[in-house]
Amino acid sequence: MKTRFYFFLLFVFVIVSIGLGSWGLTESSEARYAEIPREMVKTGDFIHPRLMEIQHFHKPPLAYWITAVGYKIFGINEFGARIFLQVALIVQLLLVFKLAMLLFKNEKIAFSSAVIFFTFPIVLIATRNLTTDAYLTTVVIGSIYSWLIYKLKSKTFYLYLCFFLMGLGFLLKGPVIILPVLAFTIPWKIIYKDKFRISIHHILGFLLFVLVSASWFIVIIRETPELWNYFFMKHTVDRALDADTFHRSKPFWYFFAYGPMVGIPWFIFTIIMIFRRFKGIEAEDKKNLKVLLWSAGVIFMLFSLFSSKLILYILPVYPLVAVIAGYLWKETSEKWLKYYINTYLVLFLLFLIALPVLKIMNVISLSLLAIGILFAVAAIGGFYFLKYSKQSREIRLLGLGVVFTVCMLLAFAFVGNQNPYMINTTKQLAEEIKSKELDGVRNILVYDYRLPSIQFYLDRPVITVHKDDFNAKREVLFEKDDAYKETYIDIENPEDYNRFEEFLKKNDNIIILRRNRNLPDSLKPYLDNYQLKEEGKWKIYY
Repeated sequence: MKTRFYFFLLFVFVIVSIGLGSWGLTESSEARYAEIPREMVKTGDFIHPRLMEIQHFHKPPLAYWITAVGYKIFGINEFGARIFLQVALIVQLLLVFKLAMLLFKNEKIAFSSAVIFFTFPIVLIATRNLTTDAYLTTVVIGSIYSWLIYKLKSKTFYLYLCFFLMGLGFLLKGPVIILPVLAFTIPWKIIYKDKFRISIHHILGFLLFVLVSASWFIVIIRETPELWNYFFMKHTVDRALDADTFHRSKPFWYFFAYGPMVGIPWFIFTIIMIFRRFKGIEAEDKKNLKVLLWSAGVIFMLFSLFSSKLILYILPVYPLVAVIAGYLWKETSEKWLKYYINTYLVLFLLFLIALPVLKIMNVISLSLLAIGILFAVAAIGGFYFLKYSKQSREIRLLGLGVVFTVCMLLAFAFVGNQNPYMINTTKQLAEEIKSKELDGVRNILVYDYRLPSIQFYLDRPVITVHKDDFNAKREVLFEKDDAYKETYIDIENPEDYNRFEEFLKKNDNIIILRRNRNLPDSLKPYLDNYQLKEEGKWKIYY
């Protein structure tokens, strides 16, 4: 089984790497996380994150550093930006396998858990788009696994490894790393009636955590003391309790509604099986399942209580759900396995129907070659596990899940490549701008929107003009001088309004607007001196 698992890891890495750079960076999160490390590589300054030439301290820098390494190895491109997300996925699969082995000492359960985790849609969402969440989930699972080895095998090294990984998590996304780790360790101690004891190793481990997590903060806050309040109050406390500030406020039920959807179909299957089989489970295994259930439930509930909500925030729940599912599928009845296999049959049929229908309706552009490849993978792989495989129903079900996931991965690459504006990338827009002979263009201005992907693709500074859109507003309170004004204009300020008007009077600029936006009436006449080109949802004046 271990040999099969390692072949599975190799297969997954190859599959997730195919076409990884074939679609453009998506706005706004992925483009932001790609542009900041690009500027780090260009300037050589890895301490002060900058987004479009202005200091950007919303997150600690570890994710930027990882992406910068990708650029150093593979070049400044989409593949270089995303490749280490795929490495993180492989590490996550390995950790899910080992976590399940540690808890249930059964390779079949461990293998099933890892495969199920791979097939969760939320896992693919996290590794197709560059953000911090996949990296954070990796260190969360690593911390939990290390703590468990310390508890079950009394290996002190793993306690230190747990604290070290939590320190890395702090450098990825701040104090949030503490919550999912405590959400596992506290239920474990309560369910196993393990007394809370503090040894010298806990104290030294905590000091290691503080040293790692505080390393960058010490450097940066010594330079700018007011960053302490900015980061911990505004971007930790306020983000959790008053997300309206960041336009990320969602109702309490948000994760309850969307959490199962991004875990289809296993999330729902697992809930069904818990109610059907939990009473008949052996006592020791039942304890471990209780720990996993309580841990997943606590994480889910905590993030539901927070004001700020994005679906990837609950990604750390899914490794735990995968291990629960891997255990419950060990002895599922033939009758229920047949039901679940038929569910995948329905998903395959919907997938095969949707592709041509969406193309015929002009909802998406998709080449016949792409449709043919997707049909071949779905038909050959799907029907093999449905009709011709001599494997057990459990393996056939897992196989169907993998084939369907591969179809989704390929479909995303094809659709993203051939429908750039559908996935909100500006790569094609940048190509159109490049065709305007940029050597003679003094400035590129984006009106009332922030487009870091344009700066990424054009490899030159872009001026953001802010009027009233939240996305375009920049925080300049940590700028040491007025140099930022070269790339930022806030026309609510009369002086900046006049500066923008002076730009418009000249014909050596390119101005980018969204189709549904216009300049103020007093400035519109200046555009009569420009030519207009419409590209997707954008208007280009040149």
